[in-house]
Amino acid sequence: MEFPVTFPSLPSLLWRHQLARVAALSLLSAACSDDVLTLTNEPTPIEDIQTDLAVGSDVDLTYATFDGGDANFSAYAGTPLVINFFARTCPPCVSEMPEFEQIFNEFGGDVAFVGISTDPRKEDAQILIKETGVTYDLGWDPDGRLFAEFGGFAMPTTVFVTADGIVSEIWSGVLSAADLKSKIEEIT
Repeated sequence: MEFPVTFPSLPSLLWRHQLARVAALSLLSAACSDDVLTLTNEPTPIEDIQTDLAVGSDVDLTYATFDGGDANFSAYAGTPLVINFFARTCPPCVSEMPEFEQIFNEFGGDVAFVGISTDPRKEDAQILIKETGVTYDLGWDPDGRLFAEFGGFAMPTTVFVTADGIVSEIWSGVLSAADLKSKIEEIT
């Protein structure tokens, strides 16, 4: 015995989709007060949402290394430092890593780089490191503790630290090689 298969009509599907959108918007507006909910097609300039939470703080923070040990950012005292948070599931992170490697090599040891993976699985981070060919120092932040301490809100996030170990800038978003080089020159 065969049962006929029926599909909802296109107008019925569109109506259900529109109803779901209205319900979601209603829930959102109910959860937010009028002064918080602003719907617009205009993008918020990145400068308006960049955090300065950790700017001016020191970097005496410990992070996990891939060999199971610990390291501390304060070990880079005396050298400007670039800390880059990345994840394998973040396409912008993956795209900028080779450029970070290029700039790391251009500065030839005058600027230290530390890449910190926020991947929950160490294996994912190690695969990405191999694929991108980065050779600078690396660490792992699977619970996002360090990411939060630096005030990161989007991936990738890059932290610029002066030679005296003070956070100068936190940048959440992609950096081209030229932009990265320019920001490094500001802290050297």
